[in-house]
Amino acid sequence: MKLFTNAALPTSSAALKRVNVLFDESIIKISADEIVSEDITQTIDLKGNILLPGAVDPHSHIIAEKDPAKNLARISKAALSGGWTTLAELSFLNPRPVFNLSDLRRLKEQISKDSFVDMAVWGNVDITDYPYHAEAAQELWANGVVGIALMNPSPNPAIQALSFTEIMDLFMDIYESDTAFAFAGYDDETAANFSFEAQSEAIKKLLRRMQENPIHITRVAAYTTIEFINSVHKRSDISYSMCVADLMKLFSNIDSGLQIDLVDFQLEFFDLLRTNKIYLLSNNVGPAQLPENLDRAFFGTSEKLLPYSYLWALSELWKKRKIPLATVIKMTSENAAKRLGIYPVKGCLEAGSDADFVIYNPNQKTAFQAPDGSEHSLEGAFESVWLRGRKVVSKGKASPAAGTWLARSTNPKRRHNNTTWI
Repeated sequence: MKLFTNAALPTSSAALKRVNVLFDESIIKISADEIVSEDITQTIDLKGNILLPGAVDPHSHIIAEKDPAKNLARISKAALSGGWTTLAELSFLNPRPVFNLSDLRRLKEQISKDSFVDMAVWGNVDITDYPYHAEAAQELWANGVVGIALMNPSPNPAIQALSFTEIMDLFMDIYESDTAFAFAGYDDETAANFSFEAQSEAIKKLLRRMQENPIHITRVAAYTTIEFINSVHKRSDISYSMCVADLMKLFSNIDSGLQIDLVDFQLEFFDLLRTNKIYLLSNNVGPAQLPENLDRAFFGTSEKLLPYSYLWALSELWKKRKIPLATVIKMTSENAAKRLGIYPVKGCLEAGSDADFVIYNPNQKTAFQAPDGSEHSLEGAFESVWLRGRKVVSKGKASPAAGTWLARSTNPKRRHNNTTWI
């Protein structure tokens, strides 16, 4: 067992609490008092640096080839160096989608072999396997995927798009389960190309068809859509994520090449951030090589942001703009873990949770060159990153791959549950 001493632990207030933390692969004890044990093999003095949970990304989109080994290793290593210890892979372009248990086993083996971070998996629906597609989706859910991905239109020739009628039928087929869904796309029945209006129309169609099941929208970048979802979330178990790159464009003028509709609502949007009304942040990282004519609805962001996006959120949102640290942690870690059904294994610092730590020194600065070539200085620096009790990043250098597949451990909270996180 290992022991952190003199760690500054964030609390629900603005204060930081000085604690000691005993852990092996998971956290054993956190106490403001001295911890004594004969089993301690290493004591690490954090010297007042802040102990943060590893960041959790609810959906990455990085697998786009039959042999994703190099891509998976490179991108997950970049994520780990930036404090993202858990990713959930929702592949838009995987030529070998996760339709059944055999597909899931293959991807699990790939993750355990090549990933530097722990990875959960979103499954897919093979509508061509009608009428057994719903049964296959339920089997995936029962075996630990964090949800089922729906895309309309489909950017992937290996996945046939589901019409909104077929989506409604699927919702009806799985009505008695807690199966979670994610949606990316727009209403292609009334719009020939992606727009924020067409995306909003698709969300409204989904809400008219959905039953009690949780549904997550992978990227929202228009203020009117945010307003609409926030107005209905108490009646429907719907969530959405904001892309970190979109926030970088809004607040730091970093151009990621993605279109946003937030600039005219910057003050209103900032108020949502400040009052804990934006639940999830995701990197939305996609593969480096995109197919020609890929629909804008499925564009991803550069992996070059991964080593800095968590640190940027702390620097820009907490240190500079005074959004509470507890709120930033919820957006980058806790709420994503809850939405994926992997909380409290991931996404928090408490006894029994995985010992995934980011050691943050708020008194340092980190130079950052964005993918658009602009230079930035971020407040703070990551001294080290720990995954399941192992120091895996120190002074920016990562240890060999040690990630594993992560099964869903709980069901996402439903809206009628009084303990729901929304």
